[in-house]
Amino acid sequence: MDFALTKEEEFLQKSTREFAEREISPLENQIEQEDKIPDDLILKLGKQGLFGIPVEKKYGGMGGRYLDLVLGVEQVAYVSGAVAFMVAVNYLPVIAIEIAGNEEQKAKFLPALVKGKEKSLGSFSFTEHSTGSDPREIYATAQLEGEHYVCNGHKGFTTGASYDGTIVIFLRTGEGTDVSAFIGQKNTEGYSTPPAYPLIGLRGMTVTDIELKNWRIPAANLLGNRGDGFSILLNTIAVGKVDVAGAMLGIAQRALDEAMKYATEKTMRGRPIGNYQMIQYLIAEMAIDVEAGRYLLYRTMSLMDQKKRTLGSCAVAKLFLAQMADRVTQKAVQVHGGYGYTKDFKVERLYRDAKFGGVVEGSNEIQRVIIARELLKL
Repeated sequence: MDFALTKEEEFLQKSTREFAEREISPLENQIEQEDKIPDDLILKLGKQGLFGIPVEKKYGGMGGRYLDLVLGVEQVAYVSGAVAFMVAVNYLPVIAIEIAGNEEQKAKFLPALVKGKEKSLGSFSFTEHSTGSDPREIYATAQLEGEHYVCNGHKGFTTGASYDGTIVIFLRTGEGTDVSAFIGQKNTEGYSTPPAYPLIGLRGMTVTDIELKNWRIPAANLLGNRGDGFSILLNTIAVGKVDVAGAMLGIAQRALDEAMKYATEKTMRGRPIGNYQMIQYLIAEMAIDVEAGRYLLYRTMSLMDQKKRTLGSCAVAKLFLAQMADRVTQKAVQVHGGYGYTKDFKVERLYRDAKFGGVVEGSNEIQRVIIARELLKL
């Protein structure tokens, strides 16, 4: 398999990194201290095209491949994991609408999601506090009344839920696994969010619950058919998993680069600490992990672009990259010694940010279940 990137893909990498260094890097400390991503940055991300990489050009996207999407997320995450996750989250409603939406829904909702807007971000909400990954445990409901569905209940842990904009939300429409997906508008009558959860990492990324009290969604906004919710969820989060993996790759690469920089600048007994075998061992282990993760992820994206079944492959990539980023950032802290535990160096933030990869878009344990079931054809 040829892993060489095209000239267009190399340009995407380069231009995205330059954008991130120019527009996001100066804000790193501000985002960390204020726990907020500036509103105008969302608009800039949209103008850069980062919300529409694999979206068809007729809806305002770039018309790129899924590999291109991961390349973009990776470069943003190299500078800011929080901003990269906000980009990744905006893609979830985009992908859901692309997969299951009719032409009218695509034309109506995709251009705004792709363009980006201040104080506006796409969201995707399946989780409830008792659900895990079981659609039978969805309790928030949508009842058809005339030309609208009237929605009531509580949704949990939804990124960007407090922003304005479009949300794809999963609600119970009948018994058993009769769960359906809907396209709604946030912060309209009947929709509210409590204060955001305080996160240990990815500061600036906003995660909240959602309260629905007679929130109305036009019947025309049913995504796919009634009862298709779980199928739409699985197909959408396959892409969501590799978005997360791309962010983990960017975070891990940054941790490796920071560790190598420190190892060449920090001296002990008159020599850079990189001359000592224990530091060399840590650097080598980090580099092996990053390279293995990169090619595993790129191969998975190649399969996805070929429209092959990738449910198991996406779970493998997401699990490996999440664990890899955890290992690499931990080793980066070790290379820095006691200084790695201070906020004077970036590695402590990278270490905290990497922890999110193991619990979002299906925990590491859930990925193992998916992988085993795919292998055993259960």
